[in-house]
Amino acid sequence: MYQRLVIRLVELGLITTDRAEAALTELADWGAPDRAPRDVDLLGALRVCGVAVPVHGDDVDFAEAGYRWVLEEAAALSGGAVTVTDVELVPAEDEDEERELRFRVNGVPAHWRIELASDDYLDLGAVWEGIEDLEPGGDDRRVFHPARPDNLYDDVYILATPEQALALRDEFGMGIRVRGLADPGD
Repeated sequence: MYQRLVIRLVELGLITTDRAEAALTELADWGAPDRAPRDVDLLGALRVCGVAVPVHGDDVDFAEAGYRWVLEEAAALSGGAVTVTDVELVPAEDEDEERELRFRVNGVPAHWRIELASDDYLDLGAVWEGIEDLEPGGDDRRVFHPARPDNLYDDVYILATPEQALALRDEFGMGIRVRGLADPGD
């Protein structure tokens, strides 16, 4: 199943054949699932292939480090079109206020409002609302398409054109919410 997915990623133009070979080597260590692959398996394989970033919904040690990792990993999917620097989680002045995640995208200041006060969890809603800040833009039609694997703890964002995401959703049964198409199934 992973081999078929990786081959399709190459056909869709999401990865190079060199990246595919490296991914297949890593995925071989996973072994064959003892059941039909679920979303969590397939979305994990997309991460190995370099087209998806997971956002951990369970306990993290330090929220600022978790956000930094998500931002840097999401930017890296762009192949250099997007860079993220100066990530800082600014604490609220009192407990009733939201925190702010400040960073730079290609040198331009950006920020996300973080409603979750805990330093042990990431605000999945803030990532959901802000992930578009990390899209390449311009002539590059790739956008982040959200998916929630069947383990229900993490969100996953796939950087692809709407057509590529639609093909992955339809051909592999992944729970991808396709953005950018007038498709009744998204």
